[in-house]
Amino acid sequence: MNAGYINLVWITPERFDAAQTLRLKFNDKPDISFTDLTSMGVMLELKMSKIITGDAHFTHVGMGFVLLP
Repeated sequence: MNAGYINLVWITPERFDAAQTLRLKFNDKPDISFTDLTSMGVMLELKMSKIITGDAHFTHVGMGFVLLP
């Protein structure tokens, strides 16, 4: 659903499964929340690399995410 500059992305069962796969992949990083892993999965799917966040976990996974100030 598009509304102006906001694009809502639903977490489908497939996206949830992708987040679970990331949880298993990054089992050595238990401080990364499932919400962050879900966001990372959606970002990978949509080929997004830039994120506005104060959460450094996005750089701890080595998937090319870039934190914007």
